[in-house]
Amino acid sequence: MIRRDRTCGWGALALAAAGLACSSTVEVRPAAHAVAPAIDTVVGLPISIGWGGDIELRRIQRRISDLLISQTGGRAVIAEELVDGEDDAAIAAALHALGEAPARALAFKTTISMGGRLVAGASPIPGFIVGKRIVIDFHARIEVRHVGSKQVIGSVETVTTGMPNESEVDRHGNPGAALEAVASAVEKALAAFAPRLAGRERRFEVLEIPLAAASSVTRRLALLGELYPELSMDQMQTIAQSQERFFVFEPGELASLGVAAGDLLGIPGGQTAATRAALARALSRHLRPALAIERAGQQYILAAAPVAQAAALARR
Repeated sequence: MIRRDRTCGWGALALAAAGLACSSTVEVRPAAHAVAPAIDTVVGLPISIGWGGDIELRRIQRRISDLLISQTGGRAVIAEELVDGEDDAAIAAALHALGEAPARALAFKTTISMGGRLVAGASPIPGFIVGKRIVIDFHARIEVRHVGSKQVIGSVETVTTGMPNESEVDRHGNPGAALEAVASAVEKALAAFAPRLAGRERRFEVLEIPLAAASSVTRRLALLGELYPELSMDQMQTIAQSQERFFVFEPGELASLGVAAGDLLGIPGGQTAATRAALARALSRHLRPALAIERAGQQYILAAAPVAQAAALARR
């Protein structure tokens, strides 16, 4: 079944006003209908992009992992958690280790490509001669598989048009055309292949320092510059000088636990291999994990209820 949708999420009206293109194609194969009602977790596989180098790939991977966490309401296992690979056995093992059921999980493989084209300009004054201009089409494609099967059960492709050299995220936090294309594709993929997760989007933005870089100021600063270029100098300094691995941009459901934007978070008793996605999954189940909060030079401890829930969060 092929469905075509001419709306593409947050920026559709702005794109239309600018005379730019936005379109989606959803392919749902028969095998998808049998598994879709039971799906409660999405695994984001490592992405591929058609431009840039390793730094751009890592930064866009981070942004798309954040997007997947938000749009699934926290029910995502992100690529950064697949430390042993992305083949079926490795994915199943990672899900079991994280307390998730492979039979109820889908794998999303995202590819983003880009291409330029010339479009005719427009003039508000009749009779003026206007030349052509270059626009960039971003193609975001998601292939969907049921975990444990190599069969592709469907796909979503979204094309969003932007301007040359536009930023991935503007100064107000709104996504550029590339991320807009992915956001629209994820939204449509959830609606078609994981209806239990569709419409569960929740604001939850937490910066994560990988465990390997957590103990070194130099490595923290280098990583922050690569993955989080939107940080202010004050935020960079605060995060670099702390030993904690998480910094809260938008607390979302963490606010109900007393966590505020700007807090640094850790796990009481030392470092953990848990990711920001693990924290989001715990919150999606209405669990209260144990957290250490660093705020304005003061430290606080939020106890788990019950304690066993914190142990689940700390598992790899």
